[in-house]
Order: sequence, then structure tokens, then C-alpha cells
Amino acid sequence: MIVTKHDLLSRGVGKFTVGNDLAYRALRASVGMSRSLSLGLIASGLLACWVLSRASGGADAFAPHWYYLPILFAATRFGPLAAFIVACVAGLLAGPLTPADTAVGRSQELIQWLSRAGFFVLIGQVSAWLLAPTVRYPLAEEVRRMRIEHRIRSALKQGEFSIVYQPIHSIRLGRHIGVEALIRWHDPAHGVVPPGEFIGIAEETGLIHEISDFVLEEACRQAAQWQRLAESRACEPWHVAVNLSARDMERPDLARVVAEALKRHDLCPKLLTLELTESALAEKSSSLQLYQLRKLGVKLAIDDFGTGYSSLSYLNRFQVDILKIDRSLVAHLDTDESSQRLARAIVGLAETMQLKTVAEGIETAEQLEIGRQLHFDLVQGYHFERPQSGEKIPDLMLASSSPAGMVADEHGHMPG
Repeated sequence: MIVTKHDLLSRGVGKFTVGNDLAYRALRASVGMSRSLSLGLIASGLLACWVLSRASGGADAFAPHWYYLPILFAATRFGPLAAFIVACVAGLLAGPLTPADTAVGRSQELIQWLSRAGFFVLIGQVSAWLLAPTVRYPLAEEVRRMRIEHRIRSALKQGEFSIVYQPIHSIRLGRHIGVEALIRWHDPAHGVVPPGEFIGIAEETGLIHEISDFVLEEACRQAAQWQRLAESRACEPWHVAVNLSARDMERPDLARVVAEALKRHDLCPKLLTLELTESALAEKSSSLQLYQLRKLGVKLAIDDFGTGYSSLSYLNRFQVDILKIDRSLVAHLDTDESSQRLARAIVGLAETMQLKTVAEGIETAEQLEIGRQLHFDLVQGYHFERPQSGEKIPDLMLASSSPAGMVADEHGHMPG
């Protein structure tokens, strides 16, 4: 669990005074520093304490408590071993290397500086073992997330995000009829960053709005090009599905953003499908948002259907067009009969409510055959194609497309 200032305030765990806030920020900054800078600060701190002690007149005139600062810093930043080493160095600097009185050159008594060194080691170890699980690790995780947030902001400015498209296949027609837009992040320093590493952080920080806008804009632009291409070839246009975050449902201007993207690229609304998770539907503003989106003419899908406890209640509350069966259920269709029974029940429910089904994660011929027997409407997965760049999609689609007139009846029931 990541402990943040907001968490402490909301839980009432103490009151964040100015001193506590500064201490927390200092600890967070210490964990986030680079190794070389941290080592430099520790060495500088030890040296400064030693110089001040000698300049002040010796150990009797200078309080040795300042040595605890680099020791605690080492404990927080590096852990017990570093705290032990720094405490030993501090013990030597504050002991035999610092006279009791520099004016007369009187040395410290052995028991005096040994006991002080012992306290240095004790405090360092206690701090390291207490701070490591309660402060250092949570703060390190928070700092990691802060760095990713900074990288996301930079990536949005530098154009490091791109969109790939995974074809969606119609079992009845035996061809691809649309795609799902998936975001990819190509970090110049770290390579391809999996969505699982940054989507959650983007949602927490609100950056997900910029990411969603980018995906929506690019998907509509690409779909509009495909629409014109399909019409020139007398083929049925292909729909594109875009995922929305739960945070997107909090935006009062969501419908306006979608409408402007459709208008800007002259894309037919019925060719755009917006996929919503149950967490998105749980937002208080979701009813109004869905009403406004439906007025635009776009299709709505419940993503990962069957993984939440309230899926049926959402079907009763909201008008949607598609149920996307989660890949965790599809993955076991060829090995688990209970998964087949549950999938069959979802298909029956969808047919009763006149909804289409899309099965995600079809990876084998066996899963596809079972899906055909279960009467899935649409499927997608690596069995057909891996996600492809927008430039490669037309060749995949046109390879199996038939004239628009041959699929006119189907079009009225397709998700786009």
C-alpha cells in the first residue's frame, strides 16, 4: 500500500503539521535521490560535522547529535548495512579524530567515544529496521510512481505514445469486421512500457484524460480513413473500439470531446464503439454520460463482462449494445466445463436482451470452435492477429471483405 499525505489526512492518522509535512517531504526526497547524490550528501554531512566539531573547540563544546543526520539519512536511503558503516565512520570522526578540547589538545576518554559510537550504531540499526518497512519501501514505491508520472507527461509532449489495432472477427461472416484501439508506449530509455505499468498511475493523476483524448483522436482519424477506403472498394466500413477509463466518466465534457472528434474527422458515429468497465459504470455521473453518448449515435460496450459482482444490475440500469466476455473466462473454455457453462449463460443473456457478444483472448483453434458452438457473435485474439499498426489494417480487412450489399442485413445488428 502506498501511503500518501492524502491517505493520512483522510484516515485521520495524526494531523499533518508543517513540521510533519516537511519531514515527510524530506524522507520522500531522500528515497528518490540517485545513489551517487545520496552518498555525496552522507559524506558531506559527516565531513561538515567533523569540521564544525573541531572549529567549535572539540567534542566537549560541540554536541555530537548532528552526526545522527547522515546516519538516519543512510538508514532511510540504503538500509541497515549502510547505516552501520556510516555509524562506525561517525564514531571514529566524533571519537579519536576529534580532541575533547582542541585548544589544549586533550584527547577524549576511551569509554566516552566508544559509548558514543555504540549509540550511533544502535540508533542507525533501529532506524533502519523500523524505517525500511514503514517508510523507505512505501516512499520508494511512491517515488517510482512519481517518476513514471513525470515520464508520462514527457511522453505525451514528445509523442512517444502510439496506437495499434487488434482485429475483431465475425464468426458468422468468417471475416474481420472491426478493430480495437490499444495504446503503446515506446520509451526511448526503457523500451516498450506495458500499459499495466502506467495506466493506473495515469488514472490517479488525471493524465488518463490526455491519454484517452489521444487514443480517441487517433482512432477516429484512422477509422475515417478506413471508412473512405472501404466505401471506395464497395466494402462495409470497419468499426473501431476505444476503451474509456472510469476517470473519463467523471468528465462533464466527455460527450462534447467525443462529438468533436467525430465531427473533426467526419466519422460516422455508429462506427465508433466505446468500451466501459464496470468501475466506469459505477461512477455517479455515468447515467448522464451514457445518455449523452448514446444521443451521439456511438455504440457502447461493457468490457470484461462477468468479472464483477454487479454486471446484471448495470445491464438493467444502462442501455448498452455489446458485452465483451473477459479473457480470463475465455482462456479456460477448452479445459474447464464450468467456464463453458458460464459463457453459455452470458450468451443466452445477451440474446435475450438483444445484445452482441465479443469474446476476448481467443488464442487456439479449440477455443474458437467452442466459441462457435457457444454462438459468440464476435471474437478477437492472437489466434487471428496480434495488434497491428494502422497501416497494416486495411490489407487484413480487405483480404476477406465482401461487397456492402451482401452484408446489409448483418450491418443492422453489428456493433458498428
